[in-house]
Amino acid sequence: MLKGRARTVTIILLTAYTVLMLYFLYIGFNRASDIHDGGYRYNLIPDGIPLYLPIGHNLKIWFFNFANFAAFLPYGILVPQLFPCRFLRFISIFLVSIVLLETVQMVTHLGSFDIDDVLINTLGAAIGFLAQQLVRPPKDSVKGLSKIVFITILLSIGTTVTIQGVNHLFAQATKIEAGKEIGLHELPLKSGSVAWETGLTGFEAGRKEVEPQMNVLSRNNSGNCTFTYQLDGKYLTFSSYSAIPDDIFHGESTVIITVDGVEASRSTYIADGKEREVPAYSEMDIQGAQELTISIMNEDQNPNINVLMWDAILTEIKK
Repeated sequence: MLKGRARTVTIILLTAYTVLMLYFLYIGFNRASDIHDGGYRYNLIPDGIPLYLPIGHNLKIWFFNFANFAAFLPYGILVPQLFPCRFLRFISIFLVSIVLLETVQMVTHLGSFDIDDVLINTLGAAIGFLAQQLVRPPKDSVKGLSKIVFITILLSIGTTVTIQGVNHLFAQATKIEAGKEIGLHELPLKSGSVAWETGLTGFEAGRKEVEPQMNVLSRNNSGNCTFTYQLDGKYLTFSSYSAIPDDIFHGESTVIITVDGVEASRSTYIADGKEREVPAYSEMDIQGAQELTISIMNEDQNPNINVLMWDAILTEIKK
């Protein structure tokens, strides 16, 4: 445990580091430019821990993912030396904190809640904790700190190689090829009512010309409508674009996509005079799903839908 001046200096440095982290989480990377985005963005389904060696990969993407891991190593190294605690207590408090920070990012529209980020951040803290645990006291000496840094590097490399291997094996074992694409309008409705247009006409959204390629929701649909399709586990992904057309000056709508009774996506779209949102693209894994339900709700008095969904496509599982 750090004591005296070493403890004071460490607390000051860790506090400054935390402030810097919060800056990048909520202000840096031009996050304020997304603050008018009405939709909540989140990913609740793990897609594997994005940790791998940089060889053969895009360096920018690799650096971003590795930084998400390495940036939290100091917490695992320093917090237990400032406030002695067992691993389970440390990692539980850290996990709750990260989930809270990710949630704040989502509700403030300054980012998204991503379960993959939660996993890789927590892994970084866990490796840092293990590294300092493997070094015998005194840990605040130059020799002790050098050992911690060296062990942290070794564990980080070993963890990266291991996870890359596990991800590769898992991807090979669960690989499913995509089949042909089918427009959602081609499926018979299981329940509800909705009208699609296939005589496609372009429109403007987010001050950009939109040219639907497969289908588009009819503007004559009720401002509050819910419709369900039977999927029977035949499809791999569902994708679509959504936006409020520029010719609607004031309006607000929420689109909820539910898969097998579980809400998979909720997005809110707002048109407020000159403020226009760019079209949003959504793609989700629906492998094995039996039902897909879409609910569109106007948050104003407009009797017809404000938001349009187009190129709503199901990708079959190749047989």
